[in-house]
Amino acid sequence: MKFLYIHLLITNIIFIGYAQESDRKFSISSYGEMLYQHFDFGPNQKATLQGSKPDNRGIIDIPRVLIGLEYYFLSDLSIEAEIEFEHLGTGSALELEYEEFGEYEFESEKGGEVILEEFYLSKSFSEEFNLRAGKFPIPFSLLNKSHRPVNFFTTIRPESESAILPVVWYETGFEIFGRAFNFNYRLALVNGLDAAGFSSEKWIAEGYQTKFETIRATNFAGVARLDYIGLNNLLTGASIYYGNSADNRPKPEDMEGIDANVTIVSLHGQYTDDTFIIRGDYIFGSLENSDIVSQRNARLSTNIQYPRSPVAKNAVAWYVEGGYNVLSAFSIMEQYKLFPFLRYEYYNSMEKVEQGVYANPRFKRSIFSFGLNFIWNNEIVVKLDYASRRVGGGSYNTENTIGFAVGYSTTFL
Repeated sequence: MKFLYIHLLITNIIFIGYAQESDRKFSISSYGEMLYQHFDFGPNQKATLQGSKPDNRGIIDIPRVLIGLEYYFLSDLSIEAEIEFEHLGTGSALELEYEEFGEYEFESEKGGEVILEEFYLSKSFSEEFNLRAGKFPIPFSLLNKSHRPVNFFTTIRPESESAILPVVWYETGFEIFGRAFNFNYRLALVNGLDAAGFSSEKWIAEGYQTKFETIRATNFAGVARLDYIGLNNLLTGASIYYGNSADNRPKPEDMEGIDANVTIVSLHGQYTDDTFIIRGDYIFGSLENSDIVSQRNARLSTNIQYPRSPVAKNAVAWYVEGGYNVLSAFSIMEQYKLFPFLRYEYYNSMEKVEQGVYANPRFKRSIFSFGLNFIWNNEIVVKLDYASRRVGGGSYNTENTIGFAVGYSTTFL
């Protein structure tokens, strides 16, 4: 009996020591959200000459649930992965079958998607210099860095940015990052976009390569970001994306010798503390030879299921939002926050076009939103908002939405 007791004691000590070591080496995090929206307009914005028809409809959804895993091989070498479940579904894919005369084969399954959002290795050398390789969120804009439900006020991610850019934007490649003086910097080389997916409504957003099983990287892109962090609670900075997208098309020979360089600049800033939150981002984008891209896209096979609509030379998006924590004066309620907020955003996916391309005014939109965020322990948020969208500078019917959302962001282990 005595020997059994000693054996159990030693086993427990070993297990506790292993668990403590595992806690230092391994972590599991997650975030997700539930969303309800009510619309007073129909889903087809082109239903009438005045825009969407009046309607009375609603949706309820689980837009996304993500599980993140991080493991440290050494104190300065880690691997991180993130799996996203969108709309509680499984996914779909296009595959180009050369054995079947170059036809596209489309497989669709029930529900949304299950996606490996990120998967990368990080090696730390010093505070000033670190390396990353794999699939990671590119260092661009404010939203791509702060996209969890507790990081933005509205019930959906900012429409202005998601209307013209991939959100959240992950690519595969290499990155150098670190901190020098009062600045954080990130420099990345990643696979480029696919110009076949560019469109009137979404500009380059659908050039994000998700349709096929493999990512084409004939063209690469460079991304750079610099943030000033010298003042408490304040972040200001800029980022730039530049890369060709012509040769990443499914059949690149239709643009042989023609470049389709994408240049996007973001100027962003935010101030956050327990009392005030103010955020803003300005994004301007340019596409080289947008008229030729428009012509070539119009010839694409319908089987590929790309938009095949004209593409603008320039797109623009910007927003500003602010909120005040009305519970900040009550010290006994520090774990609770209640932020009434206001938000204004503008975007136009056809801000400027080349000669011969029609700049559809339906894609010029401004949105005024207001609502409440109730936050508990910086991990759970309950949101209610009202948004009014003006289309074409007021030339079309106004579109109003009421939203309710519950989200969370936490680390389990």
